[in-house]
Amino acid sequence: MRPLYLQGSGTTIKRDGPALRVIRAGAAERWFPLRRISQVVSAAHIDWSVDALLACAENRITVSFIDDEGAVLARLIGRPGERYELRQRLLDFLLRPDWQDLYLQWNGAMERMAVRSVIRRTGLGFDRPPSAKELRQLFQDGARGMDQLPAYERIGREVYGLLTGLVTRHLADAGITAELEPMGELNPVIGLSSILFWDFQLARLAWLEDRLRENRLGIPDRIEIVGFFEARRKRTEHLTRGLLNRLHRWLIELV
Repeated sequence: MRPLYLQGSGTTIKRDGPALRVIRAGAAERWFPLRRISQVVSAAHIDWSVDALLACAENRITVSFIDDEGAVLARLIGRPGERYELRQRLLDFLLRPDWQDLYLQWNGAMERMAVRSVIRRTGLGFDRPPSAKELRQLFQDGARGMDQLPAYERIGREVYGLLTGLVTRHLADAGITAELEPMGELNPVIGLSSILFWDFQLARLAWLEDRLRENRLGIPDRIEIVGFFEARRKRTEHLTRGLLNRLHRWLIELV
């Protein structure tokens, strides 16, 4: 199964039996079997038919709609998967009067773990380990020093949007959707995505350094950024599963 990325003006998506049919002005029509699609990332201006969207929902395919700046405008989340143990553990956890404090503690511990991993990979020696805020500022200063801060920030917005789509799919496979879980600002999609996003901080700075050496200046286009994300998909999927396993074990230990 592979993700499907849709962009380009004058593009229409329709259902054609067990496949999505992509119709684009001036180009040959293409068909993508639903059983081979893991998720869809669609530009906001793509014209979707209702049948095509329902087909994605029926096949548990998450569709994320991205604006021109890379921000997520909306998501369609299909039917949840059949592995419900994590979902039930989370629902039971939300009945606790102290769930918010406990979840924030766990989320903070996972972020600190992610930050320590990034610090190790920088290979830099610090008199004291920088905080998350300080490390984030360090990377921004690095991009600014290359005169590439707008590109660094744009890559971040695009990658974060793609990452939330990936996390949404994994949670939906476990029966957890934003509509079902009354977590408000502590929505697990945002929490988990923010932790996983740390794995892209050093990588996007290194990518900009490579582009600079190749004299490729300015903001990469969306296709390039998608390629950057896809090159790290296997690792990101592995980290996502690992983080969900940690959440599951933590919920079990709370009993």
